[in-house]
Amino acid sequence: MGKLVALTLLGAGLALIGERLMTLRERTNAYREVEPVEPQNCHLIEGLENGSEDIDILPRGLAFISSGLKYPGMPNFAPDEPGQIFLMDLNEQNPRVQALNISDGFDKASFNPHGISTFIDKDQIVYLYVVNHPHMESTVEIFKFEEQQRSLVHLKTIKHELLKSVNDIVVLGAEQFYATRDHYFTNFFLVLLEVVMDLRWTYILFYSPREVKVVAKGFISANGITISPDKKYFASRMLCLRSPG
Repeated sequence: MGKLVALTLLGAGLALIGERLMTLRERTNAYREVEPVEPQNCHLIEGLENGSEDIDILPRGLAFISSGLKYPGMPNFAPDEPGQIFLMDLNEQNPRVQALNISDGFDKASFNPHGISTFIDKDQIVYLYVVNHPHMESTVEIFKFEEQQRSLVHLKTIKHELLKSVNDIVVLGAEQFYATRDHYFTNFFLVLLEVVMDLRWTYILFYSPREVKVVAKGFISANGITISPDKKYFASRMLCLRSPG
């Protein structure tokens, strides 16, 4: 009798895993046939051989690019090199990237940048907010952009118990932003289980010095995020919501 129960449970478990894998294949369009497309006006931007994770473009055409992300389960092109922030001027006929120097006092050796977002204050000072994963944790780093020196001055590190497995960020104002959590678990094998079992446990949160709260939840993996110019709506993946603010 015990063996029959064990076999029944094993069969049910395997059937559930098989069904979840089929659902995952459909959700990720694994059956889709990809047709090759010849790029018309594209060319390679050299200097980003370690990958480019995110980009944020200022109104005047300067683009910030985060590069060198090290993340569980992802290919690592330079395991012994820290991440970097690059600058590219899109006004140039042949744009090139330039690595931005980061001020002393910041732990550059463990810099592991993910999503980024910019904020321009009333004095036209540019601030760059960077999701960072030092030692596979999650923080948000605030930098001031020094355009003449082509450098970043580190101002502050933001930590919070809800800022876990942060993927992307969109800044609303000084130390105010929305951020996405792409996985509930941090252990790599539990993350795989989370994906296969279709666990919708990730969320979008709002952060400010006065208040930190979850504003939307129930996602498979909350990923990139952006906001409308009037700041009334924000969008993450295929979801569009009205901003609580």
